[in-house]
Amino acid sequence: MPDNGAFLWDWFWELRQAQPPGFSGPVPISNIELSVWCQLTGNIVRREELAILRAMDARFCVEIEKESEAIRARDECSIR
Repeated sequence: MPDNGAFLWDWFWELRQAQPPGFSGPVPISNIELSVWCQLTGNIVRREELAILRAMDARFCVEIEKESEAIRARDECSIR
């Protein structure tokens, strides 16, 4: 990501930090959570930035789920 977009990583991790873990994997950031975060921080998120944050969050959830599946598979193999 270009240096001028580094703030998006900061925003993303701030938003993810407040996310509770789900029972079956990571929970995507909701519109309500994003709205409250904007109100609390005073950040103004443009439409393009929102699209990027959503894409980052979707990819994060997919990758965490893949990692969780790999861990479960290793655990099942070690139990046998």
